[in-house]
Amino acid sequence: MQAMVTLTSEESKRLIAKAVSRMEAVKKAREEGFIGFSLCTSAGYVIQELLGVDKIDPSGYCCGFIYSGGSCSVKKAHREKLLLLEKGKPRWLNFPEEDLTVAISAMDKDDIIIKSGNVMDPNGNVGVLLASPDGGEAGAYLPHIMAKGIRLIVPMTLNKTVPVPLTRILSCMGISKFRKDRVTGMACGMLPLDGLVVTETDAFRYLFGVTAVPVAMGGIGSGNGTVSLVLTGDDHHVESAWQAVNEIKGEPRLKNYLSNCNDCENARGEPGSAVCSTRLKG
Repeated sequence: MQAMVTLTSEESKRLIAKAVSRMEAVKKAREEGFIGFSLCTSAGYVIQELLGVDKIDPSGYCCGFIYSGGSCSVKKAHREKLLLLEKGKPRWLNFPEEDLTVAISAMDKDDIIIKSGNVMDPNGNVGVLLASPDGGEAGAYLPHIMAKGIRLIVPMTLNKTVPVPLTRILSCMGISKFRKDRVTGMACGMLPLDGLVVTETDAFRYLFGVTAVPVAMGGIGSGNGTVSLVLTGDDHHVESAWQAVNEIKGEPRLKNYLSNCNDCENARGEPGSAVCSTRLKG
């Protein structure tokens, strides 16, 4: 049996979050150890799956985002606190004063950090944009992950896939490589994320035992950012996947929490902050 489904970016994030939250490694870390949720909307959806949809707004569970004006940051007034779970007990951290390094010394190979990226190459290699010269949140704990063998789970929607290798992209990036008046939004560098990548195809296989093949990307209007997939498998497995897709259809669009340039540290160009071109146009 086959079925064809189309998912918006938010619907994809919801599907992937359901798969991540049900992984055995995640269940074990929630019961016995630590799960750190980096500030990204994909992690926000996983938090909702684990703790309930009323706990946070995924739109505010991030530091930066991309919109039509380029790269921007979420104002602190709209940003959710950073979550660390220790044996299922939530600890909400005030970022940037606090980050996941508060528990990094106690974390080991059975603990998990969840962090999404901004781009994925044809081989499944993922990169994340860095707007802060010190590497920001990711730069604070990724070396610890690599050194200690902490598990990194990387939820990624297929609409972030590009047809060039990540190594080529990395060679182009770097805040100092861009003229201040030749950037839409904030100039960025990039860091590779070496972890377990989970896409829509992985989610369909894990949750329902069906093969999912992406057959179309994008569309117009409400179809912007969508991915269409063909599902193949036993009749009852495909039917289960079909019913689940219909349950998540209509997932609300993420809000666009634009920063106010008049009180944004990036727009003021304070020492140590990201460089934003928007202030040059005022």
